[in-house]
Amino acid sequence: MTDPFSPVEAVVSGAIGPGSNTGQKSALPTHGALVDFLTVVFSQDRLAERGFTRISLLLPGIFGLRPSDVRAGELHAKRWQFYRSSAVIVDSEGELVGRIGCEGNGDTVCVSLSGAACKFIRTKDEWRRVRMQIEACGGRISRCDVAYDDYDGLMGTVRELEAKARETLTESGGCLLFANGGTPPKTKFLDDHGGGSGCTLYVGQKGHKQLCVYEKGKQLGVTDSPWTRYEARLYGKHCEVPTDILTEPMKYLRGSYGYMELLLAKVSEGIACAIEYTKRAVEATGIAMKRWSKRQWGKSAWLLIQVFGVEGFARYVNEEIAREGMPTRFLKKGKASVIVQQLRAELCPS
Repeated sequence: MTDPFSPVEAVVSGAIGPGSNTGQKSALPTHGALVDFLTVVFSQDRLAERGFTRISLLLPGIFGLRPSDVRAGELHAKRWQFYRSSAVIVDSEGELVGRIGCEGNGDTVCVSLSGAACKFIRTKDEWRRVRMQIEACGGRISRCDVAYDDYDGLMGTVRELEAKARETLTESGGCLLFANGGTPPKTKFLDDHGGGSGCTLYVGQKGHKQLCVYEKGKQLGVTDSPWTRYEARLYGKHCEVPTDILTEPMKYLRGSYGYMELLLAKVSEGIACAIEYTKRAVEATGIAMKRWSKRQWGKSAWLLIQVFGVEGFARYVNEEIAREGMPTRFLKKGKASVIVQQLRAELCPS
């Protein structure tokens, strides 16, 4: 039986993408996969041996996270998972991007980073350093999500993939399309019924290994976006999650389930650029905000322009309506200064 977490190398010679009915275009993507969630468990004694005696040292010392980007809060007697005490991890905007747990659970310390925290580990060299530090401290990965963003819909839609999966269902409900040894995994499809919020295809079992394919652009509010995300969630409860998943995420995404090897055969091996992801996310969110604004208060804006004139309207909005802070939809997308710069390029390119 195939190791459920075994990597798959790229098909170099004679590689072909999915069939033409998937909608794949001739242009090939140039970016790779990214680590979008990471939970690591350490022995408290082993950490102490390496000089990590305070939780404030863990993020910069092991994960290379800058305090200006991500920092750990104070430890409190608040239960989290199997730990009696925990601390939140927040970004520069004060948004929750992870947690640290300690005291209990076999005298271990658990560090969990969401995708919003992982994006600050920007390059393959930085991930290589994280991997070396985790290994040096005897850390064990208990969960790691690796994802690939098909920004332009080059590999087809979620509905097309769901249709392919449905065609290969067995009598017991397993899906032969995604089988890669052993019992074919079961699938589940969440349909937005054309509402524009996005569809999701789940393959496998949460808590062991699960593939999630969903319409990321629509999730961000752009109902006609082709952006699709392929995300494999690997858990260390039943199998070891190797540390090289941090430096070779695409190999493990390809190897997660059958058909993923074929679908992602020609995709780059490199680490996805966090800057590109943030740019795309801000662009999509900006488009959604513009459409929402036009729908919700476009007529009010028109009326105020008739009252004040264009210049007076701008002054009135600045003095009487605008208030400092980022809209909720932009939280965890990045620093405010970066979002402003990218939105300016998207909404007023001239």
